[in-house]
Amino acid sequence: MIKQDHFSELIKELLMERLPVFCPTIEYKDDGSFDCDLRNPSNEFSIWIATYNSEITLGIEAPDGSTDIHTHISCYEEEDLEDAFNDMIHMINEIRVGKTILYQTENSTYQWTKNIELPVKNE
Repeated sequence: MIKQDHFSELIKELLMERLPVFCPTIEYKDDGSFDCDLRNPSNEFSIWIATYNSEITLGIEAPDGSTDIHTHISCYEEEDLEDAFNDMIHMINEIRVGKTILYQTENSTYQWTKNIELPVKNE
């Protein structure tokens, strides 16, 4: 496993090179991890990236501020880093172009899906 400080620096270098729009929001934590985000134009949602536990965590912050919608992209060895980062970029691009969407369920939680034919809630 890659040490936390080193992992965070490697991810930061890749962000600076390939997704610099996230870099101004990088905020380091005491354990050497960081998080950063990119807010949508209406400022209702954000896509966030974190490096906790020497893995990439990608998530969406919902309008109510919850951040429980996320996924982990593991990277156990440094030579796996490029593939893990590419997976993250692919997921971000699918969110940004609407191929992966966020929706509110009947019990007011949020989920993400690629199925854009969600049932319409009758009110």
